[in-house]
Amino acid sequence: MRFTAVIYNAEGKILSQQLNATELALEGKSYVEHEIEGDLDDFYVSEGEVLAKGSAPSDGHVFNYATGSWDLDIDLARHLKWDAIKAARSAQEHDTFEWNGNVLQCDESSQVRIQAAVQAAIIDDSVTNVWTLADNSTLTLNATELKAIGKALSEHVKGCHERGRMLRAQIDAAATLQDLEAIVW
Repeated sequence: MRFTAVIYNAEGKILSQQLNATELALEGKSYVEHEIEGDLDDFYVSEGEVLAKGSAPSDGHVFNYATGSWDLDIDLARHLKWDAIKAARSAQEHDTFEWNGNVLQCDESSQVRIQAAVQAAIIDDSVTNVWTLADNSTLTLNATELKAIGKALSEHVKGCHERGRMLRAQIDAAATLQDLEAIVW
């Protein structure tokens, strides 16, 4: 007789589902006769019964097969929060910054252009450069102004990383999910 079987390990984690299974083909495996419609990762087996896990309260929760519940993995939650903070830091670092009331772009290409202009200004104090601002207006800059823009960019990047380090310390000290959720860029 053929049937649909859900194959699981000793903790109750579902490993696979086999259609047209036979007892002989499943010999030595833990299984229940059941058909799951949906993602196998959304279910588990407890006392011979297939049960739905339900939704994880957060990405920092892992399913505990022994208790049939979601447990907070604080280390995982901290790791995920740090990833989110790093992404926000990078987005701000590579967005725009202000100098002398002007908004300049600071994506990677713009940073390279600013560094090249600063180097040219260091080499030649008489250099001028027409710079396109974030709003596409232009500004003619002399060597002193180009160096000041380079310094402003450096301070902008430094500020982003200082804030990131401060938030990293808060993440490392967080003891609960609520502590982590309170940490924002």
